[in-house]
Amino acid sequence: MLNVYFQKERSLIDADVNFFEERIKQYEELLKIEHNENWWNEDMDIKQLCKYFNRKDITVRKAIRKMYDSGFGEYKFLVNERVVISKEGVEWICKNIFKQKYLELLEKYKMELTELYIEEGYPYDNFFHKN
Repeated sequence: MLNVYFQKERSLIDADVNFFEERIKQYEELLKIEHNENWWNEDMDIKQLCKYFNRKDITVRKAIRKMYDSGFGEYKFLVNERVVISKEGVEWICKNIFKQKYLELLEKYKMELTELYIEEGYPYDNFFHKN
């Protein structure tokens, strides 16, 4: 945790994301689980994105604009005159704009792995000597 809270190179949320990604990787290696968690398995229109990210229409549209301006215009397309973002675009927006949602997904997955870790009989309170 010191690596998350007492560093100045990146934002707190980026440090948290990195911490959980590293912890998940350690769990997967120890439990011999292949990482195949895919939280973005469908394309979404703006209304769905608003609900998924719990954001207003204008905020989602700004996120789409940032994605588009970052060179990922191929993730945006029209279906029946509605703007739709591909699953790859939803992932990009989640990881780059609405990072809190990504962190929530990581935390949930990490807890699932923690339960598996405990079920396997490993001592949780001595996790990799890093608690």
